[in-house]
Amino acid sequence: MSQQAEWLRQMFDMEDFRHTGHALIDLLANQLTNDIKGQSNILNWQEPQIADQLWQQPLPEVSNLDSKGLLQWLQHTVIPRNLAVHHPHNFGHQIATPLPLTALCDLVAALTNQAMAIYETGPSATLIERQVIRWLNTAVGWNAGDGVLTSGGAQANLTALLAARQHAADVWQQGLQNARPMRILASKFSHYSVSRAAGIMGLGTDAVIAIEVDANGRMLPDALQAAHEQCIATNQIVMAVVATAGCTPTGSLDPLQAIGEYCQSHSVWLHVDGAHGASALLSNQHKALLKGIELADSLVWDGHKLLYMPATVSAVLFRDKDASYSAFAQDASYLFQGNDAEAESFNISYRTLECTKRMMGLKLWAAFSLYGRQGLAQLIDHAFAQAKKMASKILANPQLELLMLPDTNIICFRYQDLTLSPEHGNRLQSRIRQHIVASGSFHFTQVEINGVIWLRCTLMNPFTSEVDMDELIAMVRHTATSLSETSTSQ
Repeated sequence: MSQQAEWLRQMFDMEDFRHTGHALIDLLANQLTNDIKGQSNILNWQEPQIADQLWQQPLPEVSNLDSKGLLQWLQHTVIPRNLAVHHPHNFGHQIATPLPLTALCDLVAALTNQAMAIYETGPSATLIERQVIRWLNTAVGWNAGDGVLTSGGAQANLTALLAARQHAADVWQQGLQNARPMRILASKFSHYSVSRAAGIMGLGTDAVIAIEVDANGRMLPDALQAAHEQCIATNQIVMAVVATAGCTPTGSLDPLQAIGEYCQSHSVWLHVDGAHGASALLSNQHKALLKGIELADSLVWDGHKLLYMPATVSAVLFRDKDASYSAFAQDASYLFQGNDAEAESFNISYRTLECTKRMMGLKLWAAFSLYGRQGLAQLIDHAFAQAKKMASKILANPQLELLMLPDTNIICFRYQDLTLSPEHGNRLQSRIRQHIVASGSFHFTQVEINGVIWLRCTLMNPFTSEVDMDELIAMVRHTATSLSETSTSQ
């Protein structure tokens, strides 16, 4: 056997793959069990500058690891340095604790490697995605809607806003030089990807006009109207209004009914960034919170948040099927023949930024098929209920201040020390968080709103109990006291 043939045999050794795969599943299952039980730290913190030095090594010229060594490296080096998202002390970002069986679907997607640029490079992947998109549209209330899956909500927001721009003015081929100035009216709490999309599209980030919110973080319709009228008076095109269903800072839900009715009466494209909160559409208990979402022209919905999918899978949905084709235009004879319009509609690359596109729909299809709408709704209902429980605990504690009652599953609060200046009060919140996260006890975040820093918790983990909430609150109080005493003694 030649050396090349031996290399190929080793690289594609099915028995090695089978044996290593079984061992890897056992390893991950054991780790998942430990994480859910909270048997170790949620995070083994190292300063990134220090940690990076430990990982640096020269590019291997020849093999220096076998499959057994790979498993050991994963077990002892990679996994222990991960953030344990299934740990009950995970109060951090809007990152799902993935449903384990859906992670297996990602393995299928990785190995079968369906590129999905066109139908023939991913037949089943294409048909699965189309079915998932139909299910999501049905949940919104759009019987004639369409859309695609993308690699994350930022890309989905960009895709929707590209369609909105083309709806406002035909600029794809000749650019913006002959178009009137375009503006995007977006909630003050809109995700940064909206501003980034404006920059990418050549509008400039200043094209995004921030609309004020009320004390509960919800866009003010009167402020929206005033901004719209100002744009009209200055001969600017409002290419889109961006409302938020579950904003990132506070989880707040904009008044979608009022915003939708205003946009329809003034023929303005309404885009709803529902990356986080759109999943409430599946819940009989909470879908009324999203009343009016069906009035949108486009909608973003993340699966890797409250649908509990492995990252990443986002849907960008369009109420009008034809609008889903307006974001992009392309001429590539090596992909698109254009002879049969109906057949060409199965080529997803017409409507996505990506050409090579991962088989993302399989895990969503599996989750809906395994657990049904009602099963997934239970996860959402539980997360929202957990946030209400934690809010009540904070309200009952005189040393803590709650920013607002939660619309969804995000809580913002802070430790109150009335002896501190605003600047030192902010610094205390940051130090509390840094100290606790570095200890590996809990993971949570912080957010600055109107110059005030708040501790921010996202109740995503179905294994988080009231005991865990009580422990975090107690640790925040204890840490604040300890830091204050240390500062005083110095």
